[in-house]
Amino acid sequence: MWNKDKSVMLSSVCTRIVIAVVVAVAIALPFLYKSGFFLQRSLPPNADAYLLPVLYAACIPAFIALLLLDRLLANIRHGNVFTPANVRILRVLSWVCFAAAAVLFGGGFVSYVFALIGAMAAFIGLILRVVKNVFAAAVALKDENDFTI
Repeated sequence: MWNKDKSVMLSSVCTRIVIAVVVAVAIALPFLYKSGFFLQRSLPPNADAYLLPVLYAACIPAFIALLLLDRLLANIRHGNVFTPANVRILRVLSWVCFAAAAVLFGGGFVSYVFALIGAMAAFIGLILRVVKNVFAAAVALKDENDFTI
């Protein structure tokens, strides 16, 4: 039967698989680029000088975000849900999403696709800020409840 523990474990396994994929793609970027994987003919003529740096710069916040998600899932797996540590993780995760959005918006001059993905990253960062605020309020309520006799 499916339960909360199995769901958290599945999320953790999926996060670790995506971490491995991001690392593999980062290593393979030059080879993918040379093979024509990015359909260079659909990019502007000056994109060659900017495509790989933008993609590598986007890998950094993606990797950090995945590590933070893995840490958050580990905390949840150990029963530590509404804690100040998780609020910090969500705060940093939201800022990482905003950093990714900035990198991708900056890459918008290479392709409009980067700008669209940057907009999605900014929206996810905003959602994470709201979730962080909900977690912070829950932590405050939990602390108040723990000190009530």
